[in-house]
Amino acid sequence: MSKIRAHTIPALESVLDPTTPSLSELYHENTKMHPLTAQDLKMIPLADFSKADLEAMTRAYKQYPTSPRIKLPQIEAIPQKDRTFDDVISSRRSVRDFADLDLSLEEFSKILHQSYGITGGLPGTSEFQQHLRAVPSGGALYPAEVYIAVRKVSGIEPGIYHYNVPNHEIELMIPGDPTEIVSEVCCGQEHVRQASIIILISGVLERTKLKYGERGYRYVLLDVGHLGQNIYLSCTSLGLAIMTTCGFFDDEANKLLRIDGVDETALYVAFVGKRQA
Repeated sequence: MSKIRAHTIPALESVLDPTTPSLSELYHENTKMHPLTAQDLKMIPLADFSKADLEAMTRAYKQYPTSPRIKLPQIEAIPQKDRTFDDVISSRRSVRDFADLDLSLEEFSKILHQSYGITGGLPGTSEFQQHLRAVPSGGALYPAEVYIAVRKVSGIEPGIYHYNVPNHEIELMIPGDPTEIVSEVCCGQEHVRQASIIILISGVLERTKLKYGERGYRYVLLDVGHLGQNIYLSCTSLGLAIMTTCGFFDDEANKLLRIDGVDETALYVAFVGKRQA
């Protein structure tokens, strides 16, 4: 078999050194798209999905119906910042120093809406309205879920909340100051004790893998990256401090968020607060 031909077949072991396989290399090799295997990927036309599947796709979000909810200010009612997009892009930086101040409710609302809120919908004849959000997503499946550990936000009691996307509200999961437990989850990073909020982003893997198979795992990671950048840009436009990290204990983060780490797993963390004067 020629070398070129061999590389059209998915690898089931390490290409460089089978005796010491790299897990990341195995993942990358086995989620590649090849001409000979593209037909095996679950890139299924929408017409082939059942009514239940289509409905599930248009409801790509979790809700906690029995949890106390806080309605956030609507984006239309929040004053706009007079900053150009060029200015926001050029001034985007990770900021690791946070002031000991509350975020306003309006700032909090705007960050969530600009990062993952609903901004429109797909036109069409389907009886299920497909919502679109502030970030791109493979197949508009939006596999990320947003949780927020609130420490200092005006008008909101400290606790761990979940962002209810369609209603633009937050749902209380765990009441009380989350500082100590989130600090333990985030490897003792001091930013937890300084930031006003800590955003914990998970990925619901099967939302995307249902359509795209194993390669869908890549798309979930890309989607979370898009979401992280929107959080950065929103905070920059508001003049806030933000930095992100993958420095957290996965199992402890999943346990905190009450997710199983398999179907849904923690992937990314952001610290947000006021800038030091």
